[in-house]
Amino acid sequence: MSLSGAFSNIPPVVANYTAKGEHGKLGDIDCYFTGKKGSKRGIFVNYDAFRYHPNVFQICDILGSLGFYILVPDPFCGKPLTADDLGNPKVMEEFAGNCGSWKASKAYYIQGIDYLRNSGATSVGILGFCWGGKVALTGLQELDGLVGGAIVHPAMVTSDDFGKVKTPLLAMPFNDKDMEMFKRGFAELKTKPFGAQCRLESYVDVIYGFCGPRGDWTDPTIAKRVNDAIQLLATFFNDIMPNYSQMFVFDALVKTQT
Repeated sequence: MSLSGAFSNIPPVVANYTAKGEHGKLGDIDCYFTGKKGSKRGIFVNYDAFRYHPNVFQICDILGSLGFYILVPDPFCGKPLTADDLGNPKVMEEFAGNCGSWKASKAYYIQGIDYLRNSGATSVGILGFCWGGKVALTGLQELDGLVGGAIVHPAMVTSDDFGKVKTPLLAMPFNDKDMEMFKRGFAELKTKPFGAQCRLESYVDVIYGFCGPRGDWTDPTIAKRVNDAIQLLATFFNDIMPNYSQMFVFDALVKTQT
């Protein structure tokens, strides 16, 4: 079986989900861990502004079942934004300039990435959702030693964010307006040595945040698009991370479906 064939058999997401990973701490920050500790492939995940949610856990658990070791820190310490906050420009401006900024995020990114490496990962990538996509994109500019990153329905991204990216990037904007800006940014990425590994995929038939807490996974269309996104994520991280065991992936997939 080819790797692409294995990833096409990723189990469908479910609407009512109980997380399979473990909660613990790195320093003072609560974290969610899933996948096989000791894997040579680690993924640091930056959740969206609504913090922890079964949808986010489920995506991470599926990626973990495919051989990646996943770390999801909780830097908000249980105090996420609310839906009302998103409609309040003053609150959002304060968030973006303070606890939602790269300045506030950099330390726990470094701490988490170091943890994954010390746990056995020789290749580490980052994954960000919504607001976390913006922060992850900055991490791909500022941090050394990462193999790449993915951003899912990212928020607050501008065309200026792409020029300094140092690694392959998978981006999944959610509407046509964003897509035009991303196309301009990706035209620049394609000129870089790793440009052929970059991928841009739009999701225009679902709501913003469909992979996160806003996603209603009882809707068959949304659930299918989530599975499409997971397959893209798995394939992308597989392609940019070396020393992968095809047999391990297939075995993990069989176990998740039985």
